Amino acid sequence: MNNLTTRLLLNFIITLAISLCIAIFITFQVIPSHIAKQISNNVQKIAQSVEVTFGVGTKGEFLLIGEEGKVGFLVGSGKKGEAVEEKIIANKVNKYMWHFWGDKDSISGDFKVVGTDKEGKEHPVLVSGNDTVWQYSNTSISPNNGADSHIPSNMLFPTSGLWKLEIYFNDKLFDEIVINVEDS
Repeated sequence: MNNLTTRLLLNFIITLAISLCIAIFITFQVIPSHIAKQISNNVQKIAQSVEVTFGVGTKGEFLLIGEEGKVGFLVGSGKKGEAVEEKIIANKVNKYMWHFWGDKDSISGDFKVVGTDKEGKEHPVLVSGNDTVWQYSNTSISPNNGADSHIPSNMLFPTSGLWKLEIYFNDKLFDEIVINVEDS
């Protein structure tokens, strides 16, 4: 190789290495590593569409975020093929219907959700009355919309951005979901 080709190749390699280092630095400084792992394939995906028939006989569907066939919470509904996803808004208490699939022992008892914000700080996100709480106690099996069980909840996320939700039953990790919470 001539001198010019060698210099161009060396400049390309150095530029590529610097870009890679910057990308790694940003990923692991701005977003904690335990959250960054999940982002690539879990951010606010619509896990499934559950078909329903509304009270007037209209065919419709519910949209759930989570892992299909395991866990999800309702984020939208509408006529079949026309369901609209509702945004999750920071600092706004909203009602969410959780759906669970699994054996009775793994989806009943004390239901806990630990929310981890983009800074890596853990928060209670379930709401009971006027307070955020870590868990709802003694939930029972109650099938709904094709799921083995469901739990209504109110949730509040104090900041926008990516959130990891760890879902527990009886202090045993059931699953994790990464969601995006938006500003109002």
